[in-house]
Amino acid sequence: MKIVIRAGGVGSRLWPISRESNPKQFQMITGNKTMIGDTIDRVTPLLKNKSDLFISVNETMKKRLKKNFPKFPIKNIIVEPVSKNTGPAICLESVIAADRFGEEEIVASLPSDDYISDAKAFQELLVLTENFLKDNPEYIVTPGIKPNYPDTGYSYIKSGKNLMKAGDQAIFTVASWVEKPDWDYCKELIASGLFYYHTGIYVWKLKTILGLFQKHQPEMLAACRKMLALSKKKNQTEKVKKIYTGLEKMSIETAITEKTKKIAMSVSNRIGWSDLGKWHIIKDLLPPNNGDNLTRGGVFPFDTTDCLIYGPKNKLIATLGLDDLVIVDTEDALFVCPKERSGEVKKIVEELKKKKEYKKYL
Repeated sequence: MKIVIRAGGVGSRLWPISRESNPKQFQMITGNKTMIGDTIDRVTPLLKNKSDLFISVNETMKKRLKKNFPKFPIKNIIVEPVSKNTGPAICLESVIAADRFGEEEIVASLPSDDYISDAKAFQELLVLTENFLKDNPEYIVTPGIKPNYPDTGYSYIKSGKNLMKAGDQAIFTVASWVEKPDWDYCKELIASGLFYYHTGIYVWKLKTILGLFQKHQPEMLAACRKMLALSKKKNQTEKVKKIYTGLEKMSIETAITEKTKKIAMSVSNRIGWSDLGKWHIIKDLLPPNNGDNLTRGGVFPFDTTDCLIYGPKNKLIATLGLDDLVIVDTEDALFVCPKERSGEVKKIVEELKKKKEYKKYL
């Protein structure tokens, strides 16, 4: 099995720490390792050779990746000229992997910023999925996680027929998808016991996913194949960028997975997965370290409860009489909001993009 770590996103929901110039996956937000470093360590035991691991980034992050991981092979860095969401990114990575290894290879494509508490259980689930695909190559498989609280920011997958079982791990058909339901519907889905969080992780045989791109997104596939051919020639960088820039921005779900019936979900109750994409998730995931608050930097929380307060080491943040807030202070930007609304910071980022004088803060 080959593995692609997708690290091209900006992570705007963790603004102002996560920026275009220094996105969350290259930062130590939850511990003493970067998110992408944790992901590399988690998947390395699954690799037969170091050359079996790829990292996909956009052009602006290529230098940072090289700086953070100087020993990572250059030929295994997949560069998106611009960010076009996961549809074009996965199409490009699949074309490159097929050119390198052939279309019979099985590939796992996963985000760089997931939190997983049990790496061994995660590795076991990917091995189970790989074995399933060897006998059932017509499927694409995505791991699902049993939800423990309603979250309107996730998509949900309904489990169908049991296809394979090994201990506490299993693979089901996908009966249906629900894209980011409202709060009340979220509670209904969870109460049914049949729905799982969609992780955004995928495992497939290259022949299968490329066949689906040919069926549902033929122009995208042709463009990525043309990019690959041009990249093998000299002085074609601008042509490659122009082709990719012309692709429609779309998710892999919109492009492919919601259009195919041969999709399965692998499940394990031991993984302990979380998408580290919102400040309130980080607050609820990590143990409090300053009273019942989660803090970093110079923070003095007086009569303050259940807050996340991140600040620089060389600056004191003192609070009084606060409850359930997110406070994130950087050298040039301060963000404050009720904890339950922290996922909406992306709205602020989108508005800042519209005003030239604020772009320096992005």
